[in-house]
Amino acid sequence: MFSPDQPWVPQINWNAPAGKVLRHFISCLPKTSRFSFTVFGSAPLQLGLEDSFLSGDVDIFAPHEFSSVIQMAGLAKGMAEIYIEQCDESVFIASTSWKERSYTIELDNVLITFPHPVDILVAKIRRLAPKDLRAYHLVYSKTGHPTEDELKLALQRVVDIYRPAFDEDDTGGDPLGNTLIVWKELYHKEIDVRAEIIKPALAKRRESYGLNAPQLKIELRQIGSVKEQENKKA
Repeated sequence: MFSPDQPWVPQINWNAPAGKVLRHFISCLPKTSRFSFTVFGSAPLQLGLEDSFLSGDVDIFAPHEFSSVIQMAGLAKGMAEIYIEQCDESVFIASTSWKERSYTIELDNVLITFPHPVDILVAKIRRLAPKDLRAYHLVYSKTGHPTEDELKLALQRVVDIYRPAFDEDDTGGDPLGNTLIVWKELYHKEIDVRAEIIKPALAKRRESYGLNAPQLKIELRQIGSVKEQENKKA
């Protein structure tokens, strides 16, 4: 049963395009050591839900030394039709508990981790490129998840994405506006992001901090500008 609160247990299709890329990459790793890396982005959805959900790259975060193997295997950007994009783990914006729901499998001497599809979707909310929106439709059509309540909870767990981006951050996207788009696309409804996601998340945090925690007051002021963003979009 597919549930955002339980570990994901997919049947990985290693014959899917991303699967063939990963198998080739793993075959190029030294056999004298054990390795581990995480595959995120669209590739886990292709491997575990729908092999026709294609992408031009396979996103991983892995040790820096993997970059030389990626080059040697001919899987770097510009070297292969489907290439491996090695990223820093920080680009995967998901709940701190995402590993508890992930799926891990061993292939040869390599341990590979695939985040739960719902965590993958949450990580896409900041950018929400057309391919990201298609990912939402794919997961929802295949599994019936996430429901509205499940997605609200998942976004509450990463409520800080709704804070204003740093001036130097040109990758901040528009998570608030993108959340409105997802609700219209998936559930054909409007959502009050502040009332249904931000305020409940801060209330839980307030309970954890204590009613008079000064840190909470700071966070409430910082996140208060979200209301202004909503008003501008109204």
